[in-house]
Amino acid sequence: MLFYIRYHDKEYRIRVESKNQQLAITFGDEPEQIADLSFYGNDCIFINKEKVFNANIVGNKTEYVVSRAQGNLSFSVESEYRRIVGILRGTDLEQENIVYAKMPGKIVKIIKKVGESVEKGDSVMVMEAMKMENELRTSMSGTVLSIMVIEGQAVETGASLMEIKPTESV
Repeated sequence: MLFYIRYHDKEYRIRVESKNQQLAITFGDEPEQIADLSFYGNDCIFINKEKVFNANIVGNKTEYVVSRAQGNLSFSVESEYRRIVGILRGTDLEQENIVYAKMPGKIVKIIKKVGESVEKGDSVMVMEAMKMENELRTSMSGTVLSIMVIEGQAVETGASLMEIKPTESV
């Protein structure tokens, strides 16, 4: 299952799968790692590359706090399923400052660069999906704040591609 984790205003993509009765974890585009994860109520033991991490995890479906000796971490989690359902239900994206992938595909061309101005409806990227090239457009005017992908990168439905800083209203 694919999860999007938001921590300190940055989004991380983590895929967790069960393979041969082991937990396989992929962080972003890094190679897959086999990890040992055990839960005892809210207490969690995570073993990875002979390192042991202990934590107490408390939260609801989307917001979590991990208490550990090095300090607490607060973050939000969104599953790929929840993100897709939001997109398919026609979530109002009029004021959305993130450009998302609306289907799986490959980024063919990034048209706008960080710092460039965009107007509502401008094409900012070209994505190939189902052997067709699709232009991805902004839903607001502003300035490109960050680009989360590179040309040639494969993306999943709901992946964050670009962040726009909205133009200040006068």
